[in-house]
Amino acid sequence: MDHTVKMEHILVGKGHPLILISGPCVIEDYETTFGIASFLKELTRKLGIPFVFKASYDKANRTSIRSFRGPGMTDGLEILNRIKSELGISILSDVHRISEIALAARVLDIIQIPAFLCRQTDFILAVAKTGKPVNIKKGQFLAPWDMANVVEKVSSAGNSRILLTERGSMFGYNNLVADFRGIKIMQDTGWPVIFDATHSVQLPGGASGSSGGQREFAPILARAAVAAGADGIFLEVHTDPDKALCDGPNSLRLDSLHELLSQLKAIRNAVKDANFLKPDISEKLRRIKLVLLDVDGVLTDGSIIYSDSGAETKGFNVRDGLGLRFLMKAGIKAGIITGRTSDALRHRCKNLGIDLIFEGIIDKGALLEQILKQTGVSAEEVAFVGDDLLDISVMKRVGLAIAVADAHDTVLGHADMMTICRGGAGAVREVCEAILKAQGLWEKVVGKYL
Repeated sequence: MDHTVKMEHILVGKGHPLILISGPCVIEDYETTFGIASFLKELTRKLGIPFVFKASYDKANRTSIRSFRGPGMTDGLEILNRIKSELGISILSDVHRISEIALAARVLDIIQIPAFLCRQTDFILAVAKTGKPVNIKKGQFLAPWDMANVVEKVSSAGNSRILLTERGSMFGYNNLVADFRGIKIMQDTGWPVIFDATHSVQLPGGASGSSGGQREFAPILARAAVAAGADGIFLEVHTDPDKALCDGPNSLRLDSLHELLSQLKAIRNAVKDANFLKPDISEKLRRIKLVLLDVDGVLTDGSIIYSDSGAETKGFNVRDGLGLRFLMKAGIKAGIITGRTSDALRHRCKNLGIDLIFEGIIDKGALLEQILKQTGVSAEEVAFVGDDLLDISVMKRVGLAIAVADAHDTVLGHADMMTICRGGAGAVREVCEAILKAQGLWEKVVGKYL
C-alpha cells in the first residue's frame, strides 16, 4: 500500500506534487533565519512547490566540541515559532533528546529523527507518540531495507504519518555514496521518501574538526533522485554558505535555487504520469465527457482585484485556456459552476466558447442533476475540478473528483486525483491533457503543433 502523508495543506506521496524541505542547517540568529525562510516561501509560492522550512535549534552531533550548535531548545523553538506565525509556513526540526520532545511538538509541524538516532527504539517511540508527522533520516550505516524495522517501530505507536529520508551511505573514510535504488526500496515500505541532496554530498568529519562537503554535486543528485521517483527533496541552503556556521560546504546558495527547483519541477512533471495511470484513475479519465470547473482558486489563483471604481477583475491563465480549447475540440464539453458572479468570467467564457455557465451557486451538488439532463451525460462521465469547501457536495456525486494542488486539505480528502500545478497556474491545462491522453485523443488534437 502506498500511504499519503497529510500535513496541513500539504500531501506527500505517490501522485502528489514534489515537496521541498529546506532551510539553513542551524539557526544562527533570528534575522538570518527569517530572511532565508521568507525567501524560500516566496520562491516556492511562485513555482507552485509545497514547502516546509527546516532549521535546527541544536546540532547535538557536531564533529568537534568547539563547533557551533545553535541557540538551544528554548531560544531556538521561540525563533521557529515566531517565524512560523509571521510567515504562515510549516516547520521541521530535529530533536536529539527524549526530554525535548514534548516541548518541540508544540511548535514543530514535523519532528525529525536524526540519522544517528534512527535505531534508538525508546526515542523513536517517544517521537511517534506525539502524533506529529515524523521524518526519519536513514542512518549512513543502514541499508535501505533496514528502514522497514524503523517504520514498524513508529507505526506500532499508532503513528501513521511517516516520512523516510535517504541521505547517502558510508562506504569509506569521510565519504558518502547515494544509491538511488534505495528510494524505491524504502518506498516499498509504503511510505513517502525524501532525498536529502545536500547531506548526501557531505564529507563527514573530513575537514579537520568539522564535516566537509561538495555542494557542486548536490544539484546533480537532486535531479537524479526526482527522476528516480523521490516524493520530496531536502536542501540545506544559506545566503553565503562559505560563512555558514554549520554545513556550509554542502549547503546551496539561495540565488541558485530558482533554476534548480524549476528543473526539479520539470522532471517531476515529466514522470507525473504515475499520478494518472493508476488503474482506477485511468478508467475514470477514459469515461469523461464533461469537465466542470470552479473558478476562484481553480481557473484563477484565488485573488480578486478591485479597481478604484469598484469593478472586479480576475487573472486567468492562458495555458488553461488553450487546454480547454483542445478539450472542446476533441468533443468533450466544459462548464463552469461558481459561487460568485463576475463580468470578467463571462467575458472569458465567451472568448473560450464555453456557454455552460452557472454563477452564484452555493449548493453545487444540488445543481448536478439539472446539468446532467441539460447535457445528456451521466454522473460517471463528469469530472469536477475544485479547491474549497463549497466544491465537496458536487465532488461526491461525479465520476472523477479532482482537487488542485493547493486545495483545502478537506477537499483533498474527497479527491480521486490531485494536480501537480496550483490553481490558476496550469492545473486546468493539466487536467485537460490527462483526459485527452487517457482517451487517446491528444495526438489527434495537437498533432499539427508537434
